[in-house]
Amino acid sequence: ADVTPTTVERRSHARFPHQIEIEGSQDGQGTVARMVASDLSMGGLLCSSSHDYPEMTRLAVRLLLPDGKQGEVVDVEAVVVRRVEAPSASGAARFELGLFFTGLTDEARSSLARFLAENASN
Repeated sequence: ADVTPTTVERRSHARFPHQIEIEGSQDGQGTVARMVASDLSMGGLLCSSSHDYPEMTRLAVRLLLPDGKQGEVVDVEAVVVRRVEAPSASGAARFELGLFFTGLTDEARSSLARFLAENASN
C-alpha cells in the first residue's frame, strides 16, 4: 500500500475532536490570542484563531483542558504548520491553524495523555 510518512504521522495519534479553549503567545502589544481547538492529539492540534500567525511561527500555547469543575492548564511549545483563512459568519477574519507540538515537558505530556485517554471518543 502507498503510505506516505505524512499519512503515517497524521494517523499516529488518537484525536480528541471536541472543542477546548487555548491561548496563543502574546504579540508585540501584549495581546493574547484566544483560540478554540477542535482536534487535539499528542502530536498537535487544529484550532480556530482570531489572530493570524504565519506558517512556521513558534508559539507558546496554553491548553485549558476541561476537567470536572475546574480545568487543567497545560503549557506547551508549538509551531504553526498549516494556516487557512476562514471568514466567520460575522464577517470577521478567522484563521484555521494546524499546530505541531515541538516541546512537551514530561508533566505536560502525562497530563495531555491522561486527558486524551479519559475523553477518547470510541
